[in-house]
Amino acid sequence: MFETMRRPAIALACILTLASCAVFAPPYDPTLDSKITTAYEGVARLAAEAEMGLYVDKSTYPGKIETYADIQAALAVAAIRAGSQPYAARPAQKAIDAEVALIKGCSAQVQGLAQLHQLAGIVPNTGATTAMMVSCDQAAKAVAAMK
Repeated sequence: MFETMRRPAIALACILTLASCAVFAPPYDPTLDSKITTAYEGVARLAAEAEMGLYVDKSTYPGKIETYADIQAALAVAAIRAGSQPYAARPAQKAIDAEVALIKGCSAQVQGLAQLHQLAGIVPNTGATTAMMVSCDQAAKAVAAMK
């Protein structure tokens, strides 16, 4: 008898666990995941190139405008997708708000690096790319946590 009652109890526990996820976290969005991944990969490449000394001179900025624009576009789409996610309860809305804030923080760091690049170039080993990498890593991890 215990065995026959055990299966429905396990099934009910699984259903309740999955249902509670909607209360605390927004649903997974593959487009959001794709856009934040694209942006994060672009940021990582940009930072690696900067740290290798490719952008020491500010004259290199015009050649990277498209890269900065691609990263910012992906982050803008990610922020819009994150902010428009449906939610079931207040804790999920807090998670969405935090996710959007992290994405916008990453975007601000990319913009800051672009301005530095435009005005003075990026000197390797000065930590100029660190804040951007940390901020964008946090945003990517927040989105990945929704899987």
